[in-house]
Amino acid sequence: MKNYVTIGVVIALLLSSCHRKTETLIGRWTVERVNVEFDESKATPEMVRQFGEMEKGNVIEISRDSLLTFISDGDTMRGRCSLKGESLYCDGIVFGTIRDGVLMTETSTPLGKVEVFYVNPQGIEP
Repeated sequence: MKNYVTIGVVIALLLSSCHRKTETLIGRWTVERVNVEFDESKATPEMVRQFGEMEKGNVIEISRDSLLTFISDGDTMRGRCSLKGESLYCDGIVFGTIRDGVLMTETSTPLGKVEVFYVNPQGIEP
C-alpha cells in the first residue's frame, strides 16, 4: 500500500513539473507605461511626448495556439511566439522579456531608446 501512495505522489510531482508557463502569456496585453530616452540634441521634449503617447495605444494579443498579434497605430504584425526563460520570441526573434507578470519591449531608434511595459490583467496565472 505504501508503494502505491509513493508512486501516486511521484506521478503528481512529475505532472505538476510539466506544467507549461506559457499560459501566463495568453490574453490581451495593454500598455502600462512607456519610457522614452531620446538624445536631447536630436529630439525636442514635444517629440518625446508625442512618441510616448503614440506607443501607449499599442496592444499585444496572444492566443492559445501561440499566435502573437501586435497592433500599433493601425499597423498589425502577426507571428508565432514562444517563451525561453524570460525572453519572448516571435518567429524566432526576441520580441521582449517577461518579468513579474510584465512584458517589456525595447526599441532602438536613431533618436534613442523606447521601452514599453505591458500588462495582461486577464492573464492566466500558473
